[in-house]
Amino acid sequence: MTNNLTPSGDKVLEQLGINPHNLSVHFPNREQRLQYRAVVQWLTDYKSKPGASNLEKVKGYLEAFHHLCQVEDWIRSSKIISTQLDTHTNDELHHQLLLWGYYRELIELYNQLWGKLSLNHDAIFIANLCNNLGNAYYGLGKYFQAIDYYQQSLSIARAIRDREAEGRALGNLGNAYNSLEYYLKAIDYHKQSLSIAREIGDRNGEGCALGSLGDACNSLGNYGQAIEYLKQSLVIAKSIGNRNSEGCALGNLGKAYNSLEDYPQAIEYFQKSLTIFQEIGDRNGEGKALGNLGLVCGLLEDYTQAIEYLQQSLIIAREIGDRNTEGITLSDMGVAYYSLGKYAEAINYHQQSLTIVREIGQRHAQERALLNLVRAFCALRKYDKAMECNQQHLALIQ
Repeated sequence: MTNNLTPSGDKVLEQLGINPHNLSVHFPNREQRLQYRAVVQWLTDYKSKPGASNLEKVKGYLEAFHHLCQVEDWIRSSKIISTQLDTHTNDELHHQLLLWGYYRELIELYNQLWGKLSLNHDAIFIANLCNNLGNAYYGLGKYFQAIDYYQQSLSIARAIRDREAEGRALGNLGNAYNSLEYYLKAIDYHKQSLSIAREIGDRNGEGCALGSLGDACNSLGNYGQAIEYLKQSLVIAKSIGNRNSEGCALGNLGKAYNSLEDYPQAIEYFQKSLTIFQEIGDRNGEGKALGNLGLVCGLLEDYTQAIEYLQQSLIIAREIGDRNTEGITLSDMGVAYYSLGKYAEAINYHQQSLTIVREIGQRHAQERALLNLVRAFCALRKYDKAMECNQQHLALIQ
């Protein structure tokens, strides 16, 4: 199997220790042999069609993984999804699936390995498995499930004294709590993560922790501190060639300058962020960058351009199941349509946003959605509906 993304099937078979010409010797059981023959065929014979999706391009690997699971060859199964791909970021297959936004497919893969490897055999892999399951649920906006897996990853990392894995789990816990609007708790986790990264000389971890601290400070309105952290993160990301972290830092710098009403600077950062995410195939980052551009265009009263960006963001968010970005984008769409005097459309978007932020547990976002609905219903003189939303808002803030 060869395409622009994957190494040759023969090379992967060699790494897996599978000799396609000697299957009968190593696997005398006929049923087993059939499964390994299928592994060989998927890795060497499968070719994706021109214009195929990213998932189709790596289908040979995923099918080989499933056949290995059929014979309960968990070691080789874990190795095959850890194959390094020929992408801009040179990520392992399962990490690249996360970048592409295939969260549900990832959860299915990880669940097949869940509980199959013992801590005695590969504790580091299991800690990473918990962490990656958390990342997939995080991408779907299921933050409490993500936190559960991050906590398991943290416990294992501490038990085996893997400081790098410990720092990574702490950072991801910070990201989850930040998305749940527990900003001070998020900052505490990120500071612990930063301390570990600096202690062990993990520049990537240091850059990620600084970027996440900047994002949390943004959320608290500490824009000067946020910019300081984010610029440090950006310097590190560029120095080590971490394009994903670079894109994140640029996007968060854009958010800080947007909050400071420096809109030209914000747009410049958002555009740079969008370019990077499109180059590396990070669909989640691309959707967020488009949404941010839509937000700033709306603030500049260019509502047509804002809606265009926001619709692109919404398509991506729904395609990959990113409920957080979907909720934010729907809210921003509602604000844009309200500004255009299209109150019924605004109500439709705000109601959809409210449903999502309730589902994922974002209290402040619920408050904003309800206030936006009060405004829109009042504009249509539907005062009974406005009063109903206002009462729900008051119940939230009491």
